[in-house]
Amino acid sequence: MIGLPGRLLLILPLGLLATIFPGLAKGLEWRQAAGHRLAGLTLPEQGRAGFTQLSTTALGFQFTNRVSRASLARRSNLTNGSGVALGDADGDGLCDIYFCRLEGGNELYLNRGGWRFQSAPEANGAAAAGHLTRGAAFADLNGDGSLDLLLTTFRRGTLCLMNDGKGQFTDATAKAGLESRTSGTTLALGDVDRDGDLDLYVANFGELALLRDGGSFEVRRVGGNSIVTGQHASRLKIIDGQLIEYGEADAFYLNDGQGVFQRVPWGTDRFVRADGQPIAEPLDFGLCVQMRDINGDGFADIYVCNDFQTPDRFWLNDGTGRFREVGPEVVRSVAYASMGADFADIDRDGHTDFFVVEMLSRDASTRLTKVSPNNPLPPVSGGLARRLQVARNTLFWNRGDDTFAEVGRYAGVEATDWSWQPVFLDVDLDGYEDLLVTNGHLHDVNDRDSQARYARIPKAKREQVGLLVFPPNTTANVAYRNLGDFRFAETGQAWGFNSPQICHGIATGDLDNDGDLDLVINCLNQPPLVYRNDTVAPRVAVQLRGLPPNTHGIGARVTVAVGNIRQTQEIVAGGRYLSGDQPLRTFAMGNGSLKRSIEVAWPSGRRSFISDPQPNHIYEFAEPSGELPKPALARREPEPFFEDASRLINHSHVENQYDDTALQPLLPRRLDRSGPGVAWLDFDHDGDDDLLLGAGAGSAVVVYQNLGDGRFGVVSSAAGLKMPGDVVSVCGWVDGSGRRTWLTAVTNYESPRSRARLRTFKKSGGLAGGGQSLEGIMPGPIAVADVDADGDLDVFIGGRAVTGHYPQASASMLLLNTTRSLESAGGTLGQALGLVNGAVFSDLDGDHFPELIVATEWGPVRVFKNTQGAFSEVTDALGLGGLTGLWQGVATGDFDGDGRTDIVATNWGLNSSLRPNVINPPRLYYNFTDSSEPTALILGAWDERLKQYLPTRDLTALFRGYPGLRGVFQSHREYAGAGVLKLIDHHPSPTRSVTAAVLQSMVFLNRSEGFEPKPLPPEAQLSPAFGVSVGDLDGDGIDDLFLAQNFAAFPTDADRLHAGRGLWLRGLGQANFTPVKGDDAGIVMYGDQRACALADYDADGRLDLVVTQSGGRTRLFRNNKAMPGLRVRLVGGRLNPDAIGSAARLHFGQAPDATSGTWREWQLGSGYGAADGLAKILATPEPPSVIEVRWASGNTTRTSLPAGLTGITLTADGKILEQKTK
Repeated sequence: MIGLPGRLLLILPLGLLATIFPGLAKGLEWRQAAGHRLAGLTLPEQGRAGFTQLSTTALGFQFTNRVSRASLARRSNLTNGSGVALGDADGDGLCDIYFCRLEGGNELYLNRGGWRFQSAPEANGAAAAGHLTRGAAFADLNGDGSLDLLLTTFRRGTLCLMNDGKGQFTDATAKAGLESRTSGTTLALGDVDRDGDLDLYVANFGELALLRDGGSFEVRRVGGNSIVTGQHASRLKIIDGQLIEYGEADAFYLNDGQGVFQRVPWGTDRFVRADGQPIAEPLDFGLCVQMRDINGDGFADIYVCNDFQTPDRFWLNDGTGRFREVGPEVVRSVAYASMGADFADIDRDGHTDFFVVEMLSRDASTRLTKVSPNNPLPPVSGGLARRLQVARNTLFWNRGDDTFAEVGRYAGVEATDWSWQPVFLDVDLDGYEDLLVTNGHLHDVNDRDSQARYARIPKAKREQVGLLVFPPNTTANVAYRNLGDFRFAETGQAWGFNSPQICHGIATGDLDNDGDLDLVINCLNQPPLVYRNDTVAPRVAVQLRGLPPNTHGIGARVTVAVGNIRQTQEIVAGGRYLSGDQPLRTFAMGNGSLKRSIEVAWPSGRRSFISDPQPNHIYEFAEPSGELPKPALARREPEPFFEDASRLINHSHVENQYDDTALQPLLPRRLDRSGPGVAWLDFDHDGDDDLLLGAGAGSAVVVYQNLGDGRFGVVSSAAGLKMPGDVVSVCGWVDGSGRRTWLTAVTNYESPRSRARLRTFKKSGGLAGGGQSLEGIMPGPIAVADVDADGDLDVFIGGRAVTGHYPQASASMLLLNTTRSLESAGGTLGQALGLVNGAVFSDLDGDHFPELIVATEWGPVRVFKNTQGAFSEVTDALGLGGLTGLWQGVATGDFDGDGRTDIVATNWGLNSSLRPNVINPPRLYYNFTDSSEPTALILGAWDERLKQYLPTRDLTALFRGYPGLRGVFQSHREYAGAGVLKLIDHHPSPTRSVTAAVLQSMVFLNRSEGFEPKPLPPEAQLSPAFGVSVGDLDGDGIDDLFLAQNFAAFPTDADRLHAGRGLWLRGLGQANFTPVKGDDAGIVMYGDQRACALADYDADGRLDLVVTQSGGRTRLFRNNKAMPGLRVRLVGGRLNPDAIGSAARLHFGQAPDATSGTWREWQLGSGYGAADGLAKILATPEPPSVIEVRWASGNTTRTSLPAGLTGITLTADGKILEQKTK
């Protein structure tokens, strides 16, 4: 971050401030320069990061936005408040303030300097008396250089008040073409068609809340169907027997350049859906709209926040002023009751991110007392074609390829109470924009207990009392400091931004001409709030003088570069909830001798630039005239590393309709969506890796034979490939005759009365199937190794959840190879080891006996030491015992290059409702009665305020698992404060619990004293990860990782964890990794990825990738850009022909300057139900001289390599059996 000065707390009385700093808020002394002018700013000598709330009386305000109880009883939508607009209305160089009012005339306060304001008589013609005014924004509508005023109202549409240049306003609504009978909220302006003027979008909501206030409608039966008639029938629909209310259609207007607008009708090609079809008139509950360039192409886009079940609208401008709605893959989820939005480059990566507020409570116990009074549309199952609405704030991180990942919970800003408008503002001027949120509502209509009381009131009396039966919702405003790593820390109290008043519209402006942005908030039934910005860090302010008619440069993007930080902000008009900012932006300038510059990208396509701007100055740039610059040639994007070759297999996984929540309704997630597994194996012994893909219950596994020319053929000669249960894992093996064989674990989780199966498939003419029953296990991952050094391959199968008894695990199983059969060995590995999701055998201590590492859910990554075939747990001794998590996949590699084998394990990530806490971690309580009765569950989250665990589900949901709770609590509020320990007292069986203290996916570095945990980069924590593959994907000699991500199978279908698209983490050495963007990698998947596996299927010396998706298409990616490496096969004994358990590395150069590559281990089974190919690719950043092999038998060979090799096959005595050259 840009350096900050020490924060000194100095709060001066208002009068003293004006006396000590008489220059503040006075006219500026401008100096002209080429293409701009500048003026020095006067700053106080001391200050702090934050705000001081100023006395409105001392400022000269006598304004309050009041609304009577009688009015509220008639129109409950009045509780949504009014806004405020800031701008220099009278052209004197000082920022003025305009307040909207619901009852009575609006007021304009002219800034007289020194923090003194004067009320303009009748608001200088802008009082709009007789209107119920909601929103306001200043903008130059006709290009005369003065700020005109637009207002939204109840029932009177949008008012247009034209400024005469001296701050006097005249109603020109009719002349402007804006007369209507709509009830608007927020308005936004921008030049959508690049004709130089400001076009207008108005979000409409509706005058009445029909189902609450009693609109004019009637439901009648006609021909056996229910229909709605009456004045408001167009806003009501009957869906699945429920009466659903809708809002009003928004309005979009084109400006002719003279301040005359023409409304564009819906149903034309001006606004089209993602599929290109015109969108019919959308009856949305529009609350907020912003018009700005979101995707960085230079054209104004539109984002609309819509309340309740009407989804947000996100339209991208095609460059002609026509808009296409983004598809569901661009934004995968939106807030259910969206209120307001703001945009900023939060992480300074050059791309615009955005944040949308909802009304989720910050307090965990309060959340249990809330529910929306409106009926959302019934959930619709479906994957990528459906965008989910979620009841929380949403923060969208721009990936840089016109798609966004929702990361609000990772950032820690998913809950800010009943919120109206977020504001991104660099409060501490460190170069990163912080976050402010206004809160509060006159009545808490989401309170469950009050809803119950309201429902008992006779309908006739309801119309009299209206919302008065509901308690006030007085929650404090909130501020968050941007930590610079896409995470935020709450700082409301420290920054003085935590007023409990009911705050609606907020606007920013420099009220004292010191170059930072102050705040004005319009409150309901309370005086407004005015905050002086007390920051004294170096800054620069920028305002624009554009060519007429866009005289304030609306839509221009201003970039201030300081050192290596580029701060970009856009000049906008309107767009705050019911409000509009002064068209001025402030940027941090930092301390010291840093390289600085300012660049303006005008909406016309012109540019302005200066280097070495002076700190603590304001710059006003004039838009260059003359010919427009020619459009820059489109930059040719480099070819990605991977090519999507999924067409070669054309495979999709199909899930059946089983629902395990019927047995355990309080499951935190569905467990029947765990597959499918996948494995590479040269089953036909032709030297090319073939592929087996698992299946869902009732579907068939598919074997793809590698034809050796880059194509695959389906092996379909064998019968009986249809599976009775989900194939959750696949692995290679070698049977007693020495034939390579596929093993598939077929779970009986969905049919617990049957037995699980270990199915085998091997080549015998076509494909021969076989296998055996598995007693006492509900299988998960398979891992294969010669655990007892007898020359054949043994099999471990991890046990997963017992049907109806999550989180209790079935036994795991070690099957020893007798060459005739696989026999259960019992012992340590034959017990319940926890919910085993991933397993791998790997020699961690170099004694040639492979250890077993398993990833467990609600447990740690467990390690079992192999002592000559006997296993004992060493998890605690290695320092892993306390790191309980929701571990999924596990693999090994040498990530720090020290020659020791490290571990990588995938986890749930940091972007879910769960929060890691080592002291009080997420805890799953369960009550087991007996095997015939499903286990009851309560997921508890620690509440720091109440110092106890609270349930994460509401009381009604808990009745299904704990029927004994019926009648215990008299209110939801009583339930919310009870805590889990009191709840489980009402179950007759004893309570047990498990925890997940760590949720990050991470590597564990092998140290002499144990394993050192190290989290993977933030991008790896944005969604749950399952499969993990280790390999050098770019051929640079350093191991990379690939993570299969996402989970959407939640019981209520009310959540999705889908911020991932499959993640390649490029190794940097020393166990450091950096994410590769999806468009650079060529790997983009939006579904629920599960297993992943690497193999060089086309024998080009590059690792290719296959990824399965639960209920989705299997994806095959061909690697086209990696530096080709040496393709190595090992030849072992008859029953271990691929020398499983061996490891190899390359040496380069000659002593004493020789260097060594990374060890690569030959394994069967790793990640998450997967197995990589056994032709390993060893990176050759330079020609190798020697290959060193540590054989599973215990001996080590070193073989000299001739020049020009591309592939070799080595025997156990170190001889080259086969070799290939360029």
